[in-house]
Amino acid sequence: MWYFERNYTALIEMLCLSQVLEQGRVEFELAGNRIEFVVLERSPYTLLVKIRQTFMRGEQSPLLGELEFKVRLYLDAKLAEVVSYQGQQPREARYPFPNKHMFHPDEKRQTNLILYDWLSNCSRLNFMESVAFN
Repeated sequence: MWYFERNYTALIEMLCLSQVLEQGRVEFELAGNRIEFVVLERSPYTLLVKIRQTFMRGEQSPLLGELEFKVRLYLDAKLAEVVSYQGQQPREARYPFPNKHMFHPDEKRQTNLILYDWLSNCSRLNFMESVAFN
């Protein structure tokens, strides 16, 4: 569960710094890649946010496909959970193996760890400086 807590802390910091909570949508560049945050739903205790990163090579040519998360932030519990990754949803807590889609038994855990890694990389790439200049 530690990654749910750390993802929440990092995301809240990023969302506040980028002012997406006020504007509903923010786009900026980080290390030559386009990042977009969009608030999809707001309620008193939860927030649903879409995060999209486009890997760019040069001005218009994408190097790789997009990276996309939909993350639900539980404001009262201070947890963040990936509810959709690369457009595939919903994620079950455990999958039998083998299964129809060949998901790993701990697919939900792995997608939340991918978000943790992505947020850690954003931190190393000086997210705060990137937002301040864009």
